[in-house]
Amino acid sequence: MDEFILETKGISRDFSGVRVLHSVDSSFKRGIIYGIVGENGAGKSTLMKIISGFLQPTEGKIIVDGKETNLNPLKAKALGIVLIPQELNLVDSLRVYENIFLGNEISGKILLRKKEMIERSRELIERFNLVISPLRMLSELSPAEKQLVEIIKAISKNARLLIMDEPTSTLSEREVENLFNLIKRMKGEGITVIFISHRLKEVKEIAEEIIVLRDGRKVFQGPAKDLSEREIAEMMVGRKLSEMYPEKPKPKENVVFKVEDFSSVDGKVKDANFEVHEGEILGFYGLVGSGRTELMETIIGIRKKLRGKIIFKGEELSINSPWEAKDRGIVYLPEDRKSAGIIEILESYKNTTLMNLEKHIQLLLKKSSEVSTFNSYVDWFSIKVRSPYQIAKTLSGGNQQKVVISKLVETGAKLFIFDEPTRGVDVNAKRQIYRIMRDLIDKINATFIVVSSDLPEIIGISNRVYVMRSGRIVAELQEKEISEKNLIYHATGV
Repeated sequence: MDEFILETKGISRDFSGVRVLHSVDSSFKRGIIYGIVGENGAGKSTLMKIISGFLQPTEGKIIVDGKETNLNPLKAKALGIVLIPQELNLVDSLRVYENIFLGNEISGKILLRKKEMIERSRELIERFNLVISPLRMLSELSPAEKQLVEIIKAISKNARLLIMDEPTSTLSEREVENLFNLIKRMKGEGITVIFISHRLKEVKEIAEEIIVLRDGRKVFQGPAKDLSEREIAEMMVGRKLSEMYPEKPKPKENVVFKVEDFSSVDGKVKDANFEVHEGEILGFYGLVGSGRTELMETIIGIRKKLRGKIIFKGEELSINSPWEAKDRGIVYLPEDRKSAGIIEILESYKNTTLMNLEKHIQLLLKKSSEVSTFNSYVDWFSIKVRSPYQIAKTLSGGNQQKVVISKLVETGAKLFIFDEPTRGVDVNAKRQIYRIMRDLIDKINATFIVVSSDLPEIIGISNRVYVMRSGRIVAELQEKEISEKNLIYHATGV
């Protein structure tokens, strides 16, 4: 039997008297790729911070190379255990080779040995068949290339166990493929990789062994080939997924929103025509670059319209900004929650009331009114938050998304355009968001346009789907026609 590089025995961790990890046993062998999955709050990050020395366990022990060890970040790195966080620790104003050796510079008697660091960086880059010059400024690289530099930086420190936290969250499909090729080459050199992701399809593709955490407990560790994505998801949430999607709404016959001959100035959207019925969930599907997001951004006034009409409730509208759209009862949930949906440094309650502050002004802004409003959404949307004053950045992805949705609902809008509404959230939060959408249709007579690259999501929630390719709408699928085969057929044009 292969020796374990690292084991955890009965690892528990408390925060402020609350236990978030419960007696977790896990084991990691040399040269194996492990996938770790679980909902937000399941304990994934806490366990990985303990393994990499950034947190100390309340109970239990860590065994490295067969010996019980007390870890801190420096000792973990010395033992070849390296954590690559979701937010990369790189410096844009430095060159690639300087980032690779940052904190671990090669120095002579007086000066740094730059030539040696450049050459060592080039050797590492070529060893893994990458095409990045060690002399390039980091600021010139794409997010995917920066990710690769962070990995090379870890390997330069003789990493034996590399922990990657949500490494594909900002990558395209091609970039994910390149990253997976690099991970497989690292495996070939005997490096153990722990891959943490919400994307179960990717975990199934890359991992040989899967660890499932739920509510701070390990509920499974075993071969990935033995499990389907559905079985993994069901272990994560502790229930069957037959109720993942609520019953689809029954739209009314009247058309509440219509787009005619619509094109954008930048050419990303060409001659779009579609309509939405009141109380409907209308899906938009297409591959990366198909124009889905660009169409919605042009409708909402983020991008400039070249020509075409928008008709809402029988009235032609001229919309030049999201604020103008909001005033007409149309709101947009952006694809990138962190940069465009939520203000991370603000308290949670302020994010909810931000777009409708006039409602809470009585000579002065009334905090108690804002907090009361936020608390009503906490109950309605099941937002997990310690208090209304909790900083939004510290919420899980799913709870941040629910706060953004509460902000949009608070405006009084009736037409909601949701772009990738469940990206980066866990399985249970997805289920809750789908139910929030259905609840809004039933309670406030809402209508939805949903852009998504998640095929099961589009199939599971949409009454109809428009498919886009190369900036154009190329197909309209009625509910009985919505299938993975038909969606991919029209999206690829094969």
